[in-house]
Order: sequence, then structure tokens, then C-alpha cells
Amino acid sequence: MRYSIMLQLVTGITLVLVGAAALFGWIQNRPNPTPEARKTGLISCP
Repeated sequence: MRYSIMLQLVTGITLVLVGAAALFGWIQNRPNPTPEARKTGLISCP
């Protein structure tokens, strides 16, 4: 019984950390729109 709880806890923590890392990587690699693109609503990829 305790092994099952420990396994669920480790799995949950691992999923949270992997999800946070994926979100952080996505935020870091978003294209940065130019000020002109912000005005017109167009986003240019470098």
C-alpha cells in the first residue's frame, strides 16, 4: 500500500516538473513580434 502511494507521488511530481519545463521552454522560444507587427496584429517570425 505504501509503495503505491509513493509511486503515485513520484509520478505526480515528475509530471508537474516536466509540464513546467515544457511551458518554460515554450515561453522562451516564442517569436518576439516587432512594434510594427503589434500595431497591425501581424507576428513576424525571425
